[in-house]
Amino acid sequence: MMKKILPIFTVLLFTGMLFLTFFAEKIHENLLPKVTSSRPEQRSFPYEYTDENGESQTGSIQKIAVSKSALEDGVFIVYSAEKNGTKRSFVRLADIQTGEEHDGYVEVVSGLMFSDRIVTNRMGELYDGTEVCVDRS
Repeated sequence: MMKKILPIFTVLLFTGMLFLTFFAEKIHENLLPKVTSSRPEQRSFPYEYTDENGESQTGSIQKIAVSKSALEDGVFIVYSAEKNGTKRSFVRLADIQTGEEHDGYVEVVSGLMFSDRIVTNRMGELYDGTEVCVDRS
């Protein structure tokens, strides 16, 4: 009886290891939170200034901004790093300093640059340092 079980167990173990060799990366990617990302928006914010005649004027200026709802959920920045010899995507929670609010958007004073890619949609829980799968669409 024992002579029959040992070869069967060995074949099953070998088959399992072979399966993981070929499909481990895909299994890993499917378990990661899915995110989409884009550059931060630029919005017009009104400002007042005094012209050369001493009169008060109003104008608008483009500034980096995030929606109030995104700010409440936490703004995550997508970045790449090497892990186990492979380039992978991760997120970090942005420490954003805010300014004025206008039309549902809040001015970003610091903590975010226009060249950053921020998470715009996510499926799964995120925290600082989470490895993610970025939707390339």
